[in-house]
Amino acid sequence: MILVALGAALVLYQRRFLALHRRHAVGLLRAQEEERAWVAREVHDDALQRIAVLLQDLDGWRDQPEPTRVDAHRAEIEDLSVVLRRLAYRLHPPMSEQDGLVPPLRRLATDLSRSSGIPINVTDESESKLRLTPEQLIVAYRIVQEALSNLIKHAKAPAGTVLIRTNGRLLDVVIEDQGAGFDTGLARNAGGLGLVSMAERARAVGGTLTVSSEPGQGTRVQFQLPREVEAKRS
Repeated sequence: MILVALGAALVLYQRRFLALHRRHAVGLLRAQEEERAWVAREVHDDALQRIAVLLQDLDGWRDQPEPTRVDAHRAEIEDLSVVLRRLAYRLHPPMSEQDGLVPPLRRLATDLSRSSGIPINVTDESESKLRLTPEQLIVAYRIVQEALSNLIKHAKAPAGTVLIRTNGRLLDVVIEDQGAGFDTGLARNAGGLGLVSMAERARAVGGTLTVSSEPGQGTRVQFQLPREVEAKRS
């Protein structure tokens, strides 16, 4: 009886520890996203507004003796504006529970394809509307963002795909490429390619993540998150 009681107490302790760890991880993710949102607001509300004022001033200087110099300054500031907007979007992409996951992932793929020259296709095969918590929504986005960043930086792949589907009460997302591939064991031991970060993000919201790859055989990143089911699409 004593051994049974000790075993039950140990199981209960482990469950409480895991629950505490998950709450801590979710809190950490929320704090990180709040900080990203603050930086994005600062960039948008301060830096971009100042650039807009400068552009207006430069437009008024076109009749001055050095219009070529004015045009050069204007071009430089316009380029800076594009960079800052891209930074703000990367820090905290505009997402809402109403829009769901698919639209922001398509915007991400379009932006990465344009900047890298590598075509990335996003396919939505989910059979019902996806209802995710705000934490799950941002986690799913960040995992895909990290996986696509790895694809662009390391895979040497001609293209990439993102498949979004539902499997019962699970959201199932697969990111694949036919690039160089890598040894997953060595990568995990080295803590590289963001594998640990992606797995921790998935676990923090009750999900799982697997990475399959071999040198020369491409890479497949798959993660699943529990979800709620809404009405079927009309």
